[in-house]
Amino acid sequence: MRLRRRQFLILASATAMPLGLPARAAGGQDLVWRGTALGADAEIRLTGIAPEVATSLLKRVAAETERLEGIFSLYRPESELSRLNRDGVLLRPSQDFRLLLEASLDYWRRTGGAFNPALQPVWRFLAEHFAVTQDPPEGKAIQRLLRLCDPGLIDLSPDRIVLTHGMALSFNGIAQGYVTDRAAQLLRAEGLSDILINLGEIRALPGKSWRVAVSGGPQMLDLSGRALAQSAGRGTIFSADGRWHHLIDARTGTSANHVRAVTVIAETATAADALSTAFFTAPPLARPGLAAAFPGVEVIWERASDEQRS
Repeated sequence: MRLRRRQFLILASATAMPLGLPARAAGGQDLVWRGTALGADAEIRLTGIAPEVATSLLKRVAAETERLEGIFSLYRPESELSRLNRDGVLLRPSQDFRLLLEASLDYWRRTGGAFNPALQPVWRFLAEHFAVTQDPPEGKAIQRLLRLCDPGLIDLSPDRIVLTHGMALSFNGIAQGYVTDRAAQLLRAEGLSDILINLGEIRALPGKSWRVAVSGGPQMLDLSGRALAQSAGRGTIFSADGRWHHLIDARTGTSANHVRAVTVIAETATAADALSTAFFTAPPLARPGLAAAFPGVEVIWERASDEQRS
């Protein structure tokens, strides 16, 4: 299995700024911090802020990101998500876990199942299958697992979350957006603008317009006061030919290959993250209804030979 991260290129001059050693930006330049968040490359750019102030704020953002990763990570054994998947029950879930699960279920309903946080059993099966063979997986095995991928089976009560035996959840299609929005909330609470946050998904605070180039797309995008996310099968590849990847059609349990990539621009990074997944996996005939359900959302389709914006 080959892993690649979504790539965004922010077109601006900048001075690098590690958290412990602020750098003074030259005239007209931004301050930029680079690190990692939820296993992906992360970057925050700031304009018009003193380096010592920026450093203090970025330390708070880094601490908040680390805290949220300790809740949502699939790869930390003591995260709330890992404990729920392992034990089938999570007692006294944190407010953030409940908020993200409720948001995930809302997008599942509103997208007609195109966004589905319960596909982890199929995801794990495909990853393990292609780790040992390039033969197509058995369809019957996938169909059996799909019975466990119904979010309607989740028992969500005020003080606990219970999964049907064999179920497992993943927030990989929404958590980076949620963490990006939390960072934006923290910085806006300080009265700041002219900041671009890239924690796997991108969000620009109101103010400065940022030029962003998305991996695989020829055009430049201007972003201000909105968020951007991209889903592409090339992000996590299971099979050598790239036909099997992490973006799974919940109706069939197979990887969606209608388009090469989908980029979504929305009001929040959470929405952009979830909807880029939904638009990628939705069958072509479902796209008009899906677009109508989310007015104000802009979608850019990367096809094999062209690009379409709607």
